[in-house]
Amino acid sequence: MPSPFRIEPFDKKRHGRDRFDCGQPMLNNYIQHQVSADIRRNLARCYAAVHEDEPARLAGYYTLSAYSVEAGGLPEELEKLPYPEIPSVLIGRLACCRTFRGMGLGKALVVDALKRAVAMHDHLGIHLVVVDRLGEDVVEFYAKFGFEETENGQLILPVKTVKASMRS
Repeated sequence: MPSPFRIEPFDKKRHGRDRFDCGQPMLNNYIQHQVSADIRRNLARCYAAVHEDEPARLAGYYTLSAYSVEAGGLPEELEKLPYPEIPSVLIGRLACCRTFRGMGLGKALVVDALKRAVAMHDHLGIHLVVVDRLGEDVVEFYAKFGFEETENGQLILPVKTVKASMRS
């Protein structure tokens, strides 16, 4: 069954944020007050999910940014890479409005972010996809996609692993 959600680049004129509530004040505040400035300053790109029945209402979102991870503290095979920092893409924020929970939206957002990371990988040197937990207990959720927790609490997934899973 196809997803009832469409994920597209965030547009403050098209994606209504006034009723967005994911239960996390920091993530609500970000989408309602800060995201446009981050996009304008080229600090992040935001992708918005809308439900087919309410295309003007924001159902969820995530952000992507360029990032680097210190090799120390990574799994041994990654520590062997020849640089002290590993080029990565960061899923900095990901949130689903409470109204749309239980509909597969979180999964759809992560899958979309991973597809975009793979597309970037084909044009830019990126070795990892990283999730910054922002103090949230999301390890179990991201583990379903293959992310592993590092010593410093970040969640990482090699892009080659993502590409391999998309081929199978």
